[in-house]
Amino acid sequence: MTVTLRITLLAGVLVCAPLQVFADSNLYKLPDLRIGLGNDNEGDTIPGPARPNGSIHPSPETLNPNNSGYNPAEKISGFGQLHTQGSGGVTTYGTFLLSPQVGAPLFNEPDHLSDKANVEMAADYYAVDLTRYKTRVEITPAHYSALYRLTYPQTDEAQLVIDVTRKVGGLVASEAAEVKYYPESGKIVGHVKAKGYWNPALIDIWFVAKLSQSPTRWGIFDKATAKPGANEGRTGPDERLGAWLTFKGDPSKPVLVKLAVSFTSAETAEALLDQEIPGWDFDAVRQQTQVAWNAQLSKIEVSGLTEAQTRRFYTALYHASIQPRDRSLDQPRAQLTRPNWDDHYTLWDTYRTLFPLMSLISPTDYTANLNSLIHTFDKFGAADTAIIGGQNYHVGQGGDEVDNVLGEALIRGADGVDWSQAWRVTHFNAFERRRPRYLTDGYFGVGDLSPEPNNQRAKSGSSTLGFALNDFYAAQMAQKTGHTEEAQTLLKRSANWKKIWNPATQSDGFSGFLMPRYPNGRFQDIDPKLGWDGKVHNNVGYYEGTAWIYSYGVLHDLDGLIEAIGGRVRFNERLQYALSAHLIDITNEPSFSTPWLFHAIGRADQSSYWARDTFKYFTDTAYPGDEDAGAMSSNYVFNRLGLFPKLTTDRYYLHGPRHARSVLHLENGRTFEITAANAGADRPYIAAVTLNGQPLETPYVTQAQIRGGGQLAFTMSDTAGQWVYDGAVVGVKASVPALADGKTSTTWTAGPGDSASFERSEPVCLKAYSVSVGAEGPMPSAWRLEGWDGKRWRELDRRKGEVFDRPHMTRVFDLKTAAYARYRLHMAGKAKAQVAEVEFIAGPPQTCVQ
Repeated sequence: MTVTLRITLLAGVLVCAPLQVFADSNLYKLPDLRIGLGNDNEGDTIPGPARPNGSIHPSPETLNPNNSGYNPAEKISGFGQLHTQGSGGVTTYGTFLLSPQVGAPLFNEPDHLSDKANVEMAADYYAVDLTRYKTRVEITPAHYSALYRLTYPQTDEAQLVIDVTRKVGGLVASEAAEVKYYPESGKIVGHVKAKGYWNPALIDIWFVAKLSQSPTRWGIFDKATAKPGANEGRTGPDERLGAWLTFKGDPSKPVLVKLAVSFTSAETAEALLDQEIPGWDFDAVRQQTQVAWNAQLSKIEVSGLTEAQTRRFYTALYHASIQPRDRSLDQPRAQLTRPNWDDHYTLWDTYRTLFPLMSLISPTDYTANLNSLIHTFDKFGAADTAIIGGQNYHVGQGGDEVDNVLGEALIRGADGVDWSQAWRVTHFNAFERRRPRYLTDGYFGVGDLSPEPNNQRAKSGSSTLGFALNDFYAAQMAQKTGHTEEAQTLLKRSANWKKIWNPATQSDGFSGFLMPRYPNGRFQDIDPKLGWDGKVHNNVGYYEGTAWIYSYGVLHDLDGLIEAIGGRVRFNERLQYALSAHLIDITNEPSFSTPWLFHAIGRADQSSYWARDTFKYFTDTAYPGDEDAGAMSSNYVFNRLGLFPKLTTDRYYLHGPRHARSVLHLENGRTFEITAANAGADRPYIAAVTLNGQPLETPYVTQAQIRGGGQLAFTMSDTAGQWVYDGAVVGVKASVPALADGKTSTTWTAGPGDSASFERSEPVCLKAYSVSVGAEGPMPSAWRLEGWDGKRWRELDRRKGEVFDRPHMTRVFDLKTAAYARYRLHMAGKAKAQVAEVEFIAGPPQTCVQ
């Protein structure tokens, strides 16, 4: 094992932190940056290189790009220094465009487009030939700065045009701008007060660029006017501004440009530039970037994959390591002692999978992000769901997702956080930021005002649920910090999802949905399928979802949700139907957890099946939809590894890996190895699993178990129901098939004395069984359950006078019994009755009576 160093300047002190790297030192070569570049629900990623969570992200720009700034089918207009990763909606960044040209300088972006050739894109390096100008452009990044190598042809008219005021798509995005060239030092300084980004705030951004050669001429372009020889310029709102430099082109003497960007000041940009790239050694900067990516990508080792699959995995891990961006050194001096992570685009997307992945493989960065949210609160008086360009944006997609990030970290046992300070953030959100009607009536009403100034994302269905989930997390924070009364209040408020649950709403034969509700208390009468379903993108009652989608989002109260839907068997039937009928958009964040909800009813086998189905949407070349700042790529990583975060807990659902072996190289020096015998795409089901050599009796592992290191060993199968764990519904062959088909819509009508038998190939230890009824009576009231001991039927449980008071109801009955391979349900009473399903629920082996 080799050891490399990450060097960070914090408050003037160099801090060296060891990073573990396993044997392969060429991991930086594996990410394929072509994956995800497409604009049509394919990822919206960019081809430019970056450091892990780096502040700067230089990349080529095109005029009709994906939302992040690039379209591989189009000509290149130049190279922007800042970008978002896999974003949707209104475009952001594409800031400070460098356009290498030959001939008279051209400032109008459509006029200086160039075809491209010999493109190279990698984690550490981007290169392209601009064929129109016979110029080779090469880029390698540091953390806050980037180094360009421009190889022009032999010419007296080698140009470098710098557009200060543009953004993605070639638009002017400036409230004010200024630029200045210093001939004596060869330095260019620029500033833009940017506007029109996804975050509607005005954002001050500075750059400082330095050149390896002195230009022969220069000038400023101001609006539509070129000013040869001018050293500086300023413009006002919506006015273009830039500069150009002219060189003698010589293929043997490339022009190098090093540039840093700051959200604090030009002085900060120059200090960062001088610290990171003091000289002109392009290869040295590139090698440092390679070292940084080897360190990051080495945190997860995979084997047993094809070369293409290996590249696909490390591409996802690469994309999951781009945002949020660490800008801790880009702050006023007085704030340099506190972490500053930026470009949360947005927490609504990333709290579900990106932050849990970070908590496992980069806990130091995880803690820094948590403390950065507290720092943001102290700077602005709030920490919002979107933090872009150093500015808050209370976007209102769902609720106050910073509560979810902080609360999840508390539950997962994150180190290095003062939870009393975190409570200040969640307390403010819970008692100040929740919308007024929610605080008084317990729900966000149809037509209630949304907090953001330029659109209406907040909706009754999604925001009420979002606030209830926020309240659950805030309650955990209150309890942790000794605020017992507030904890009780918030925990009670977390049940507010029930205030928009309408049991009367029906769709496709199923009843009960989270429905938008008017201020007068009346439910909005809309089709539960209406809205954003992955095909039609209308925010009707829900942000990027439908009633079908959001009704599975009560992650903090799954028992209550299962009960509301009709019980465990009806829940199983309805979820199977919803996924099979494509009523769940599993490629969008509100449904990320949905395929794994079968775990809550003892059906991990079905979670495994639908996890595999989800995985099919991640193709060899694309993500399913916007990559969303690491949300999609971290989803991919978890799915590939065979586990998935169970939000609101410290657990990770197990669904089984898709390849032979993975190793998490943890910051604490331990390793957590995940192996899978018989793994393969056609074998999605878990047959058995051990943790550190002992059979695992739960369908999950905990955060602490992973952090403690060890081995999680799966055996995979093409047959469902082989894994028997505590709480599992064990598979049986029933003499009456309707009783074991996972549905309450199929029933068995039985008279007194009728019986149904159930068999397995081997005995199983049960702790309970359930009986379900269908849509209508007569309901069963009396029966006995028996087990065959090889000689006779033994009575295990006898029931009389039982009541099922609603359709599709499931009731669970405890057992204390030995293990049997054959069971029989013998009906009693005085009349016929309908039974819809009988489940056999496994317990840990030690519960069996010997």
